[in-house]
Amino acid sequence: MATKTKEEAPPKKKSGMGKLIVIIVVVLLLLAAGGGAAWWFLIHKKEPKGAAKPVAVAAKPAHFISLQPFVTNVQSTDGQVHYLQVTIDLKTEDPKTDEQVKQLMPEIRSAILNILAAQQAATVTQEATRDKLRATILAQVNQILRSGFDNTSKTPPINGVYFSGFVMQ
Repeated sequence: MATKTKEEAPPKKKSGMGKLIVIIVVVLLLLAAGGGAAWWFLIHKKEPKGAAKPVAVAAKPAHFISLQPFVTNVQSTDGQVHYLQVTIDLKTEDPKTDEQVKQLMPEIRSAILNILAAQQAATVTQEATRDKLRATILAQVNQILRSGFDNTSKTPPINGVYFSGFVMQ
């Protein structure tokens, strides 16, 4: 009985492919869990309980009003005549302020010219003097705009004064 029947055939060897797939899946799951834990503990920021999230206030876009250049003579102690040419831009967040500035332009220009003409030639080019000059012009322009339009708003109509040109001769 040299012939073997099917029943007596040796069992087939199982390939390692099934075990390999199971091992790869388990390793991938462990790596994903480790990455998630690292993100949670290292990167994720905890928000305190009961703390309200800050509400983002939409900032209004800035609007600039360019004024015509100002030319005036300044006070001098050296006996020479000195001239100051300044170009000013006013910053506002309210577009209707542009129309108000146009309506009150003669009064605004007169006030600014008076402020500029009162400057000393020796100090007007110093940074500290220019900063004071900007603050003085800002306060004067806001006062004119508020008195001219019964503005009861807490925010000033003009937020900033900028010198886009400043020449002393």
